[in-house]
Amino acid sequence: MASAESQKPSCPICKQSDQVKTTQSAFSAGVARCAPPDMPTKQVHMMSYITVGMVMVGICIFFVIILIGTEANLGIVVDGIIVSITLICTVAALVLSYIAFQRVVKGDNEASLRYPAWDRAMETWRSLYYCSRDDAVFNPKSNKVLSNEQLLALRSSEDEQLAPAKPALAQ
Repeated sequence: MASAESQKPSCPICKQSDQVKTTQSAFSAGVARCAPPDMPTKQVHMMSYITVGMVMVGICIFFVIILIGTEANLGIVVDGIIVSITLICTVAALVLSYIAFQRVVKGDNEASLRYPAWDRAMETWRSLYYCSRDDAVFNPKSNKVLSNEQLLALRSSEDEQLAPAKPALAQ
């Protein structure tokens, strides 16, 4: 235990290490500003496509069951038209499902392009420490305290937002 205490870096503000912990430990203890970078995700809305497809197929199936299934004497031409419209709506619903699926795949690909930046942000976050006494997050390599803006830029893990924060983190 004593060797673990001696390995902790000292805080650049109070020059002590008794209240210093990793950002992971601080976040686990409830310090919100020590939260890890957000994992990249892409929200793709596809329920509208699926809902429209379900309604189209549902209405057509309703007409097939009611008009053709009740043995109403509508004539072979009307029955053929209803069945044709049902098939067309079913194919249209399948096309809408395919479009929705392609949007999800595209969203996943866009999110995966952000993973390298997130990995770099996580590596930086894991190297940071938090001092409970001074409520400060600091980089032990540069012995500098990070501002709230730098922490927010790190949490966003976007390449363009990490660029201004990198020099202060790496010094």
